[in-house]
Amino acid sequence: MTPGGGSLERAIVDWNALIDEYGPVVVRISWRILGNGADVEDNVQEVFFEAFRFHNRETVRHWGGLLRRLATIGALAKLRRRRHELSLEVVGQPACESRPEEGPIARELEARLRRAVAALPEREGAVFSLRCFEGLELPEIAAALGIKYSAAATALSRARAKLEAVFAETVVEET
Repeated sequence: MTPGGGSLERAIVDWNALIDEYGPVVVRISWRILGNGADVEDNVQEVFFEAFRFHNRETVRHWGGLLRRLATIGALAKLRRRRHELSLEVVGQPACESRPEEGPIARELEARLRRAVAALPEREGAVFSLRCFEGLELPEIAAALGIKYSAAATALSRARAKLEAVFAETVVEET
């Protein structure tokens, strides 16, 4: 089977070509959700291992969709398990922004968003991540996750509402 589709028979897959074609996508999704190099590397390896296992069980009809789904679900699961601690490396980085406080504020907002997305139900987190971090449109998200368009739209709406509520609470607490 070729990486882009091709025959539905479970033929020998050119894993090097598959990694060349979809590896950057898996890395990008993982990075945008996790934001940590070691976690990204782990997730990428796990995604291709899971894809290999899936291919041995079933016919893969759309490699791009499968790998996006595995990357998103895996990264969100890893994010949920991660301890929410700032490492000394992150705290010690000098700010490159025009004002010194912008670096820590941006990192804190990223950390809050990651925690909030990790707290969402799996489908809502996956749909939100693919839409907002990857820029996919709802039909592409539905295809990647194997769900109906209406389910993807509902999940995105619910995720946005929950995240808006979380960040609205944060603003109220800080004022």
